[in-house]
Amino acid sequence: MPRLRLLSGGAALLRPFVPGLCAGLLLVSGCGSVARADAALPQTVVNYRVYAHGFNVMDIQASYRLNETQYGVAAHIKTGGFFGLFMKTNLQTNAQGRFEGQAVEPDSYDSVGWSRGRNRHVSLAYRDQMPVVTLLDPAEPDREVVPDADKKGAIDTLAALMNLLHQVRTTQTCSGQAKVFDGMRLSTLSMRPVGLQRLPSGGPLEWGEDALRCDFVAQQTEGFKFNSEKSKLRNPQPGRAWFEKIGDAGFVAVRVEIDHPKLGRITILLDGTPKQAT
Repeated sequence: MPRLRLLSGGAALLRPFVPGLCAGLLLVSGCGSVARADAALPQTVVNYRVYAHGFNVMDIQASYRLNETQYGVAAHIKTGGFFGLFMKTNLQTNAQGRFEGQAVEPDSYDSVGWSRGRNRHVSLAYRDQMPVVTLLDPAEPDREVVPDADKKGAIDTLAALMNLLHQVRTTQTCSGQAKVFDGMRLSTLSMRPVGLQRLPSGGPLEWGEDALRCDFVAQQTEGFKFNSEKSKLRNPQPGRAWFEKIGDAGFVAVRVEIDHPKLGRITILLDGTPKQAT
């Protein structure tokens, strides 16, 4: 199967939060580990809050290094607020890769921490445009195996996010299709530009005016649990993302909305002005 590349570097801003909710998004990373890439590149540090039904359910601390040819990203994702009383998630993720023109070429992806009731660790390496699972702990024998032929050309969730941000920065638009593989599940992602639009909500911030809006649809296609034939997670998950230029940080995702088939509308909001570090 030929490799699916994001048209003009478009990507899937979706599916990386954490299995389920965390399989939703987020553009960057940071806390705990430092975003790797050429150390000469400035590091952008951002914080996001994730809301569902008006409740703060997750916090994301993130940092990344990004230019025309490479990226390094790391993220700390944890449950927060009222939601943290009922479900615990505490994950550290990081990824590195390159860009060949407008196509992303991931090198590695790693996610480790507490999720779905226990400590988990997933690592991916890439060989000839094939994501290879180098570590999956614990194994999940109750889940369908994704054939290698179907994984060919797939990218990880952080690579998808970095690719989207790379496209927005270099072309001021977003479009494309991709396959995304997180070590267990395979999904399709498609993006289309909507254009400049006033944010649904703003405030006394250094952003909140007209923003570049990108709409996307994500849908898991393989890697389901054997007993999930009627799962709502098989349904398409539409969403929207808004990007604004903020000082030296350049274009940054300031708001993301995901229509999750089980959790309803999930909203991710930039929390505080992005910071630049060395």
